[in-house]
Amino acid sequence: MGKGKYLINTLKESEKHDGVTLVCCFSRKIFVPYFFEALKELELPKDSVHLLVYDNTEDPLLQAELASQVEKIAPKFRSVRLYKSYLKGRGNITGSGNEMFKISKLYNIWQMWKKIYVSKGGMIYTSLMFQLEDDTIAPPWAYKRLFQVLEKHPEAAMVTGISTGRNPLPWVPVRLGVHYLKAKGFKILERHYLNPAFKGIVEVDCSGVYCFAARTALFKKGFRNYDPDKYKTPFFGMDNVLTWNIKKQGYSILADFSVWVSHLDCSGTRILAFSKDQAIEQVDLWIPKFSNYAQGIEVKKRAQRARRYQVRKFALSWEI
Repeated sequence: MGKGKYLINTLKESEKHDGVTLVCCFSRKIFVPYFFEALKELELPKDSVHLLVYDNTEDPLLQAELASQVEKIAPKFRSVRLYKSYLKGRGNITGSGNEMFKISKLYNIWQMWKKIYVSKGGMIYTSLMFQLEDDTIAPPWAYKRLFQVLEKHPEAAMVTGISTGRNPLPWVPVRLGVHYLKAKGFKILERHYLNPAFKGIVEVDCSGVYCFAARTALFKKGFRNYDPDKYKTPFFGMDNVLTWNIKKQGYSILADFSVWVSHLDCSGTRILAFSKDQAIEQVDLWIPKFSNYAQGIEVKKRAQRARRYQVRKFALSWEI
């Protein structure tokens, strides 16, 4: 982690505790132009927002693209920071990168989270924060809406928009990124993805970290005593256990079903955008006999007929 540094930093010491921090995390150049086009449309008070763009790679092409985009929008924000970790990519096609945490791509994500939220007090100094991932396209009203809900619920650590899973194929059903959870210690026993037909504000046990507003100090509580390597957290649930650990300490996590965000997937020569129309209610179960998880089991009512379709509508796609 010692190699990382700020490539751009306009944050003033006297102002770093004021306003809200917007954290945008990147590891893929392909999504950068789509992300920043959507960011331009996001309704937020830029003059009181500190923008932190975190490049979690050693890729010089991603660095150049992010620097260009950040410099264009810098004058509109209270401050901008572009940080580059210079971490080498992890994981490989043989599959071992999906078995051992320290050589998986999630190890780099964990190092990024520790740098942003934990190490030497972290990189966020404001009491409120908003986070977006590089493959997340939020609707223009997402920022204002999620903070309105957060303000009305002082017991809440965070309020998240609704994203889905993704897949290289546009017709394959995906799950929601908000869950009910059963766990023992830090071990996931059952992860229940909510029904996409839900409405309004729903309290959940955990969520992904793709598009959310949070009280910074309470969000940081998710890192308390949590070590995904030590506790053998399944790779599909690292962010879920992090947010579940916040709720375990007495703070609520809310999901706003009026804020649907698109989750992008790069597949071959096209980009897919998954949303509500591709989602179904599913569950993951730990099966002790086989020391493994049964993932993506569709939740059905008693005597429910099998679906005669895969998804209500194919995921939106376009050529690249």
